[in-house]
Amino acid sequence: MGLSSHYVSTGYIYDQKSARFLLIQHKKLGVWLAPGGHLEEGEEPHAGALREVWEEIGQEGQIIDLLAAPQVATPTVPQLPAPFCVLSELIPAGPHDGEHIHIDFVYVVEIDPDAELNLSEAEVSHAHWFAADEIDTLDTYENVKQVCRVISRSTVRVH
Repeated sequence: MGLSSHYVSTGYIYDQKSARFLLIQHKKLGVWLAPGGHLEEGEEPHAGALREVWEEIGQEGQIIDLLAAPQVATPTVPQLPAPFCVLSELIPAGPHDGEHIHIDFVYVVEIDPDAELNLSEAEVSHAHWFAADEIDTLDTYENVKQVCRVISRSTVRVH
């Protein structure tokens, strides 16, 4: 029997003007991450990423399209924002569940960089804006570093 898959969304908060990322220090894991988490039943991935940003840092965000996805919406079929990438992350067994896979819909999100944050006390120890060249020095996962590297080299378009 294969591993079970859980659908999650992540919102990498990026300030284009300063080329900085807002990362949170996750209380349970103790590492720096972008806001994210499990999708709720029936939730669209982009909506889940924006919800997680709101829940974890108390700010409304806007999806940034770095890929210039083709526009194929019709009057009766709307087009959802395309993720920046989709990752398959192996999650080790924990106290409440066994080893499983996170199918992670990754979005790039913009917020007002000057707005006051309202951090989730249950999930977030700290939040900090990091310059793109600082990410490699952080205690985080290699995929977080790689996503930040690629975002910081991309041309940004707001939708």
